[in-house]
Amino acid sequence: MEELKKQQATAKESSEVEALKEEIRKIKLESVMPELEGKSYYGMGPAASKAMFNQKGISIGGYGEIHFTYNPDTRPRNTVDAKRLILYFGYAFNEKLKFNSEIEWEHAFVEGKEESGETAVEFAYIDYNYNEKFGLRGGLVLIPVGIVNEYHEPPTFQTVDRPFLERKLIPTTWREIGFGAYGKINNFEYRAYITNGLKTNEETGEKLEKGEVLQGFKQKGFKAASDQIAFTGRLDYNFPYSLKVGVSGFIGGIQDEEGKKLGTLNLLSSHVWWQHEGWDVRVVGVYSTVSGSDKVSQKISTNPACTELGDTTECTAFPKKFYGYYTQVAYDVFRLLKISDQQLYIFGMYEDYDTHASVSEGFVKPSGHKVQIYNFGLSYKPHPLIALKADYVRFAPKDEKKQNIYRLAIGWMF
Repeated sequence: MEELKKQQATAKESSEVEALKEEIRKIKLESVMPELEGKSYYGMGPAASKAMFNQKGISIGGYGEIHFTYNPDTRPRNTVDAKRLILYFGYAFNEKLKFNSEIEWEHAFVEGKEESGETAVEFAYIDYNYNEKFGLRGGLVLIPVGIVNEYHEPPTFQTVDRPFLERKLIPTTWREIGFGAYGKINNFEYRAYITNGLKTNEETGEKLEKGEVLQGFKQKGFKAASDQIAFTGRLDYNFPYSLKVGVSGFIGGIQDEEGKKLGTLNLLSSHVWWQHEGWDVRVVGVYSTVSGSDKVSQKISTNPACTELGDTTECTAFPKKFYGYYTQVAYDVFRLLKISDQQLYIFGMYEDYDTHASVSEGFVKPSGHKVQIYNFGLSYKPHPLIALKADYVRFAPKDEKKQNIYRLAIGWMF
């Protein structure tokens, strides 16, 4: 009997030791992979905010998305794309001083050819949070314009892809090197940075002809010309019931490869965002003017009739003015069925924008510059960090062929 008691005691001690080892293992794992809290750190997405809430040591997070697209008006009609894989790496030197970064792989592989994918640093900065009202940030930072440029992890928006306006008028994942301040004072949140300005390059005209107004002007931290600088900022007011209303902007010089000023971009964006009791309602507007658009147009054009003969009607026209807006209404219908551990959003989105509302005298607006988009679909979340999406897009340029696009996606973050 005594021997049996000893064996039971030994087994109990062994079980307790194993339980203690498991707890230590979990603590060590959580020190590297802290749990995603689902909160936003001054406008950033939940996974990107992870490092900023970590109190000590390393943090790792990320997101990704895979898309299927059927478009009967393109060849091939069907495409499947590992669109993005993102890893966040952060380090908390102490509770106030932190490093955060995002590294992106697009389209599954990088080969160095024109049609291959891309590896890029999306942001990398040092952040010092003195207190809730005031913090400092410096490095490669996201421009705080619109909603999706900062808050772009796939489970956080309902459509299969990011809204067209926040890809065509506001460059997607727009980042530049700069420094500035951020904070929260009562119900106001602010961010303000000084960054390098914009620059033309060999891809600028090509991207503009695809309807991407500013995408080709981003410098993305690569040996950025900074003879011309920019100022960018954002101000939000947080109302009760999770209603956020705000305005953001970017004012900066446009320069050539040698840093010579060609013009100035003045971009203003307003937004309303309401997420409450199953609703996700968004309205984003953009209005922009450009001084020196004639010089920019001549610089980015490759047609000899423009560059050599001076025929401005043959130039790739950069807009003197462009604007647009979109509105989205989404609702989690599982709330009606009292299902609380999953979500099923039904949504509708309408977009209306003009990439070339006006151009400099003597230049010609491109066809298809006025666009209306109707987007309807579903977003099912079996877990808050995973989204399965399906939508239909009616892409309707005013004077070009309309397109019917069908899309599926799986997205995740951690």
